Amino acid sequence: MTGYREHSFDPYAYEQPGRPMRPFNWVQWCGVALVGAGIVALLLYFAGRAGWIAPLVKEVQLSTALSIVGVVLINSRREPGTQVGSEQLQRNRKVLFITVAICAAVLGAALVIEFSGAK
Repeated sequence: MTGYREHSFDPYAYEQPGRPMRPFNWVQWCGVALVGAGIVALLLYFAGRAGWIAPLVKEVQLSTALSIVGVVLINSRREPGTQVGSEQLQRNRKVLFITVAICAAVLGAALVIEFSGAK
């Protein structure tokens, strides 16, 4: 009997893509412009909600849609994936350990504050 991995049903059988290919072509630059427009629309939305300006953007969905389309265009060309070496894996483990330790310390401090009756 054969396993599912022998028949290309492995969900992890694809290559991890690299970073967006540089130099950017015109499609990727259109993506950068759309992400920039999304950021501006989001800032206009928050400024309108804060009362600093007249509300020009009524909904936040506009900035989200612009940013998503922009990121898709930026990632339309990708470099080939690179194999991770043992040095990088060690660095990744170290960063993960530090991150988990910091999160545990913050969570522990929050629990102490919560259950100590501080108001």
